[in-house]
Amino acid sequence: MTSLIRHGSRPLLALAAATCVAAGTIGALGAGAAVRPASAGSGAAGAAGTPRARGVSAAPSARLRYVTLFFSRSEITAGNNCLPDDQGIARLDTTVAPFLASMRMSATGSLVTAKTSKTAYECTHNGDSLSVSWTQATALAQTFRWRFVSATATYPFNLSRLTPTKARAETCGSANTLDRHGLPGAHGLIAYPGAQAPPTGIQATDGARCFAWGRIYDRSGTTLASAGTTPPFWQNTRVFNGGPCNDPSARCYTIPSDGSPRYEEPSSYIAMIDALQPGQWLSLQAYVLVTGKNPPYTHNGTRWNCTSANPDLHWTNDVERYCYNDWQQVVHAIKARGNIVVTDPLTVGEAFGRPSTYP
Repeated sequence: MTSLIRHGSRPLLALAAATCVAAGTIGALGAGAAVRPASAGSGAAGAAGTPRARGVSAAPSARLRYVTLFFSRSEITAGNNCLPDDQGIARLDTTVAPFLASMRMSATGSLVTAKTSKTAYECTHNGDSLSVSWTQATALAQTFRWRFVSATATYPFNLSRLTPTKARAETCGSANTLDRHGLPGAHGLIAYPGAQAPPTGIQATDGARCFAWGRIYDRSGTTLASAGTTPPFWQNTRVFNGGPCNDPSARCYTIPSDGSPRYEEPSSYIAMIDALQPGQWLSLQAYVLVTGKNPPYTHNGTRWNCTSANPDLHWTNDVERYCYNDWQQVVHAIKARGNIVVTDPLTVGEAFGRPSTYP
């Protein structure tokens, strides 16, 4: 019997079946080519400053409803001891991005800029997840109009101890690196490492100077338009939490899980979407989206089962794994509303009163 216990430790914070891509080719984007949907030219989300609501352009306005679909550290696939393993994974390039494009939407990813390589994956999450390369991020931006923001330069776990010079390098320096690589949306948000107190001092200075927003985690996931004129310009993000299932009579209800006490069902996020009002911005963050059941990993300790038609029985043993079919339900709910603009943090910042350009 496969163990359900996660290997190693994690910070508290954390599609149809994915196409399995041979490790030797480093995935469909390993050489810099993304899968282009037939509608990519006309159906993807508009450029920053021209968000789309169900494909209809809308000028930024504080009177609109906004959603950002965010992918922390742009984790494109799973790793098995840092080697790519696409089994049961909704890859960002071959599954998630084309699906969103078919819905006339795009997403925003974050990058740890000093650890991102030109063509190689960045191995993260104790070897269990792989983040995009600069080449892959560029392909997502050019093909699917994704935006990219900073997850700091090195993802330090001691932000409060940084010297002013190092703090600026982690913040403004990281945004400038994104700019040099030509990625759009760079100054929209800085996603500070979550397993520590929010760095209020850094956000009040370099964060607010070089970004529209600083991310903090909050169960509401909702930022009001008034935050755009309220220093130090925090925005609230809600995570798609994995965890034990929600049926008390099932074995999966008591599985050991890392980082989350319970799997959050899609109905919770759909309720937030239904409650969204004009002048509000909902930010929903995912890590790695999974399908079916986990493969028989040799080193990767993540486990999941997303096969049941009943979401009460969906579970993962890691906060950073969430069922793709449940995530898709949430995206469909956004589209069904018909009055929500899916866009990036920089565009929302402009709508809510933050500058459109930064140093």
